[in-house]
Amino acid sequence: MVYFISRNILKALFKIFFRLRIVGFENCPKNGPLIIAPNHTSFLDPLIAGFAVPRELNFMARNDLFRNRIFGNILKLVNAFPLKREGADVGAMRLAIDKLCMGKAVLIFPEGTRSKDGSLGTPRAGIGFLAASSGANILPCYIKGSRESLPKGAMFPRFKKITVYVGKPLKIDKNSSGKEYYMQIAKDTMAEINFLKNNEN
Repeated sequence: MVYFISRNILKALFKIFFRLRIVGFENCPKNGPLIIAPNHTSFLDPLIAGFAVPRELNFMARNDLFRNRIFGNILKLVNAFPLKREGADVGAMRLAIDKLCMGKAVLIFPEGTRSKDGSLGTPRAGIGFLAASSGANILPCYIKGSRESLPKGAMFPRFKKITVYVGKPLKIDKNSSGKEYYMQIAKDTMAEINFLKNNEN
């Protein structure tokens, strides 16, 4: 309840101030395990990805963001759970897999971190591991304009136009495994995001 109320209020504000536009909203499966996979150039991206799909999202956030009790509680209310940036956080990955196996939707950035210049970066194998371990489909998304609205290091947003392009779900073979397979899933996901970027309208 809190998630959808908060999301709808913020989405309305983004439509007013950032002229938020969503293309391909209908491509999101309404049920079943799903990984939302957008590019990442701004702190606004998790919010924007949540606006782009009609489902309740779960997402990983840097563990240091939870150190402030008030802000940490707010993050928990919108289904965030902590991720340790140093090394592989097995606990966070296991929690993400558990949520996917329950038929929920989880947000993960294939690049793992924000792009410094706005270009698409090299993906990491983590998204492939999550998809193969859970059998979840991957929904590629391309977010345009979030970096211009809140670039890295900026304290206050600039009200630039933001558009989200939602692609077709990628179906994953749950019966395959291995680091090379996980990496291939990640590359295929980034290729779809790049396709959305190059065919925006």
